[in-house]
Amino acid sequence: MVTTTPAAAELPPSSSLNGELNEKLFVDRRATARQQLWSRNHLRLLYLLSKFAMYPSLMDDDESWLRNLPLLVLVYEAIVSGILDYDYSPVCTNIVKSGQSRRIWMNISQDAKAAIDDLREHSLVKALKTCSEDFQPSTAFQVTPLALTALTALSIDEKKRIDAFLTNASELSALRSFNSGVILFDSNLVMITFDVDDGKFRLERNDGSVHVSRITDVEEVSYVSSPYLPSCLMRNEAVFSSNARKAGRCRQGVNAIKDELSFAIVLSNVRVMVGEWIPFGPNQIVSLNDRLGSLERCQGGLFTSELDVAPTSTRLQLNPGLTKIAIVDFEFDSFTNFEADIQVPNDDGIVQIENFGMHLNGDGTIVYGMYIDAIMDRPAESICVDHLARLLVDVDMDSSKIMDDLLSPHQRGLMDMLFMKDAASRSKFNLITAREILPKLPVREYLDRGEKENELKQVLGEIHAVYGLSDDNKILVGRDGMLLVGPNANQHEPLILAYLALLSRELFVRFFFKRTFILDDVLNRARAYMKNFEMDPEALGDMRARVDQCSHDLVILEEILGLLRESMRAMKLPKCPVDASGVLLYEQLQLRKTHTDLEIRCKDLAKLLRGFRAKLKQVQSQNGNMAKTLLETIMHSVERNLGVLAEGTRATEQSMAMSFDFVLVVFTGFFAFEVIDRITDGDLLGIDGKTIEALTWANDLLVQHIVQYPGLWFVVDVFWMFAIAATLYVGIGFAIKRLAKVHSVTRAVCTRLNVAALECFIEQHKVVESRSATFTPERKIVKVVWRDQPSKWRHRVPKWEPGVGIKWNFAAMLRTQLTFDVVNNLLLEVTFHGSVDTNATELYEALMQAMKENGCFDDSFVASCKQSRRTSIRPKLRKELTRKALLKRGNAPVHPTHDA
Repeated sequence: MVTTTPAAAELPPSSSLNGELNEKLFVDRRATARQQLWSRNHLRLLYLLSKFAMYPSLMDDDESWLRNLPLLVLVYEAIVSGILDYDYSPVCTNIVKSGQSRRIWMNISQDAKAAIDDLREHSLVKALKTCSEDFQPSTAFQVTPLALTALTALSIDEKKRIDAFLTNASELSALRSFNSGVILFDSNLVMITFDVDDGKFRLERNDGSVHVSRITDVEEVSYVSSPYLPSCLMRNEAVFSSNARKAGRCRQGVNAIKDELSFAIVLSNVRVMVGEWIPFGPNQIVSLNDRLGSLERCQGGLFTSELDVAPTSTRLQLNPGLTKIAIVDFEFDSFTNFEADIQVPNDDGIVQIENFGMHLNGDGTIVYGMYIDAIMDRPAESICVDHLARLLVDVDMDSSKIMDDLLSPHQRGLMDMLFMKDAASRSKFNLITAREILPKLPVREYLDRGEKENELKQVLGEIHAVYGLSDDNKILVGRDGMLLVGPNANQHEPLILAYLALLSRELFVRFFFKRTFILDDVLNRARAYMKNFEMDPEALGDMRARVDQCSHDLVILEEILGLLRESMRAMKLPKCPVDASGVLLYEQLQLRKTHTDLEIRCKDLAKLLRGFRAKLKQVQSQNGNMAKTLLETIMHSVERNLGVLAEGTRATEQSMAMSFDFVLVVFTGFFAFEVIDRITDGDLLGIDGKTIEALTWANDLLVQHIVQYPGLWFVVDVFWMFAIAATLYVGIGFAIKRLAKVHSVTRAVCTRLNVAALECFIEQHKVVESRSATFTPERKIVKVVWRDQPSKWRHRVPKWEPGVGIKWNFAAMLRTQLTFDVVNNLLLEVTFHGSVDTNATELYEALMQAMKENGCFDDSFVASCKQSRRTSIRPKLRKELTRKALLKRGNAPVHPTHDA
């Protein structure tokens, strides 16, 4: 590997690159302090970048920038193709798609990133900072005019080789046609696309060929590890198992790394502790201990997160990947320590003996620990950082799989919501301890901006602090991990474990804060939409679903934050050691300051959530107002439609009424003429020569005075027709007025009732039309409707009343309804259905008197229904029903009838 440091003092005079001399090619004459020398890798990378992101030559031209992610893909493909001589290692990277990000492992070259930084420092490349849809930071690059001067030192052959790499697909393998997904940038040379379904990057060229990049394929290494946890986490002196005797099996593994690695940093006796914080509580840890069988004779076993959907079936089939648990130490309501192993078959030729030591605390602190016995052909005394970086990928993914099998469904729901269904790729903090580091240098010399720092970045992330506790004890702190080196690296385990717990919470708080941005963005979009929802009413359902999801997410975020703050309050920091190295370590780690800062950040998150709660209430209020507005709009629309329908119905009724009147006139004419024709028949009146002596006067009157005059008989017929029509009109109106109008009167009674006597009364004296009952556990309500015998209550003949005249008694049939409670023996209501002139008071008094005479209100009355009377009533009922059916069949109204 060629160092990326541009300074001549830090570079060898020459080195080999793909069989060529890698001499320094260009001297930046604009440098004032010293001459700047660029390696072939720098110039090749700069030329590759210039093909996609050149500064605009005219003021009207659009600026073209190359995003960081496709640049890393191109760098990886250039390394594999032999154009660039850089190392790469797997790094978990955010990929944004449709407003949501997912984390995938990519083979990223830290050397290339350092080279880009070198070019930026010397103004050959400038960077543009942007923000993605899910508020993740993003960077894009563009070359400056100074880059063209620097690229003059790159030979024509080198440029043609890079052009062929970017345009000619014949040198690449695995070509096939593919419909691209997300276009990350567009150029005349090549396009980088990402398919979210399989998580693969693809390089599309102008000839239509597609090359599937293997940048997301993590190269596995063979290794052997033993479970490990610090003694301060153990309640007793339990001992973990050891796989040291199996370390020699690593040498039998296949080397799956395609790049030729150069090892700049070597560690010995490496212990890895990976920490994270998960929402836990006392009840959750008790439930977990109970599930693990901590109190049982046979503790632990095999575990999986898959649900048994058919527990009554004979066989259970599961996918490979079960988690084997062996309990080592526990406190039932506080913590549990155990060995864990995922039983997953490895690829052919790969030997991986992986065992975790796991500590699960009730405050949410999770620690995964292992001792590295061997990696590839390297024993425990000589572990390369390049190999260790690939091992940590397995540790990260396998630890997530183990925890997923052990978490409760509620905890998995919390994690999926917070990490947006990508909890399996969540970040963890790596704490690495080693007895020795080679080469042995002063701690600040490891930050050489070259291969040593780049290799350390593979496991620690961006390094922001280094501390030298002594000549042998050193600390290097990065964004994603910490390396503690020295013979006494494990002497102060409580301090480093407290630091691991704090930084694990810091990672969690960091992502929690990013998650609030997404929640706030959805609420803002909802508010903006509700102000102008008339522009897109079809999206109303989707927006309401998003607001409901925001309410659900806010509840979960509040629950998670409450657990996190309780964990912070319950956390006890270790005291400062008494020895000099311990005091210096305690001061450098700044545990109390970190703890205080996290508490302040948690308070800030609580304020944000309170603000989101108020904003959510406002959005829900707007949603209610919008619903009212929509309802008013719908009601106005319904009213307008009803108005139109009413007008149409009214017009139809008028048309039908006119048609009916016309038909009535025609019928009346035919009827009148038929009647007068029958009356004035020639045989009857003697018009044809034959006459009846008693009707001679009619013959003389009609023939001599009417018939003999032309047209007079027709006039008489017309007047006769009008008389018949008036009679029919008055009769129909009278029938409608008297028979169609029904008056109902209900009177509440609520008095004691002899149900048996009432049944006999109804059976003997009434014609029952309907009977219904409603059952409840406390009562049984019965409703009986009967038709009264008319002669019982009123007369059906016309009668004279002073000052009124003749009062006709033709009206709707009187029906009586009784509502009573059979269980509690109560008469509840009496209802009369009759004509408008029905005297309900008289009818009620008469009914009560009749029921009293039949013992319906006497609890001691013994009812006896006579068979003869019951038999005499049934023919009447049949007669009434038969006559009613005949009347209906003749389309005649039903009139009250006299007794048979």
